[in-house]
Amino acid sequence: MNTNFELLGNRVIDSLNNTDIITNNKILKSIDKPTIVSGVGGSSVVSEFTSKVLSDKNNIITENREPRDCKYKTLNGYSNIIACSYSGNNLGVDLSFDNELKHYLLSNNSREDCTNITYKTTIDKEKSFISLAGTLIPISNILTYYFDGDKDRVIDLINNYYSKYNFNTNCNAYEIFTGSDTSTVSKYLESTLVESGIGIPIVHDKYSFCHGRSTIGLEYNNNCIFINTNTKLDKLLLDNIKDHYNEIIIIDSDYKDKYEREFDMLIKSMYLTKYIAESNNKDLTYVEYTDFNKNLYKYNGEV
Repeated sequence: MNTNFELLGNRVIDSLNNTDIITNNKILKSIDKPTIVSGVGGSSVVSEFTSKVLSDKNNIITENREPRDCKYKTLNGYSNIIACSYSGNNLGVDLSFDNELKHYLLSNNSREDCTNITYKTTIDKEKSFISLAGTLIPISNILTYYFDGDKDRVIDLINNYYSKYNFNTNCNAYEIFTGSDTSTVSKYLESTLVESGIGIPIVHDKYSFCHGRSTIGLEYNNNCIFINTNTKLDKLLLDNIKDHYNEIIIIDSDYKDKYEREFDMLIKSMYLTKYIAESNNKDLTYVEYTDFNKNLYKYNGEV
């Protein structure tokens, strides 16, 4: 885990320096009709961020979906689907492409049955149960598209990172306060806490919390992870919950641009999970998992 965190920044920068950003951005810019973006696990974090950037940048309707949902929710009204997958070769991608929409693949690899938006790496690939570089690399490439190809602006975000945590991790669960503006961060936290087994996440939409969701904190000894964007609601919530939790961990950012801010907070959330893992003598790279996990992971049949 420590090695993967030490290499995280270098792996992202390596990808930005070796990817054909101009070609990728031309492809992304050409997507001008309603689009589904799909991903599972760590790639669902990528698909969430990609969906939001395309909606704002291309002024189109987008939706982030789990791959299985592409079989059960209507595709009416959509023209494109982008599958996000580091390998580009799994059931999730096949499910996303089992339709008549135009298919795109955002991946470290390419395939013949779609338009490829490929990010390149030259540093040895990350080997980890929890995707760190595998999540941050494609997101950094999409952020570069948002910045009109200015990769140096993304590199500065990575190089300027600093975060230090110190809190008691002895709790029943982590209650995560978020919203659509910070959904990439909360998706990473929820996915990583569950998949690594380092904590139980409870995700609150901030306004929904105002409608009765504080009750669970009366019954259990929980920590709070508050993704803070300094709105009036944020300040009201923080003032009211200050004595409600065992610990309140605040993730915030000084960046004004909403995607710079979310990218910055995503990096901070990764180091937050590293702290929680270390405090519990766990490793995000080598996770103790169930005997049947490999059978489920490799499943390739009807869903």
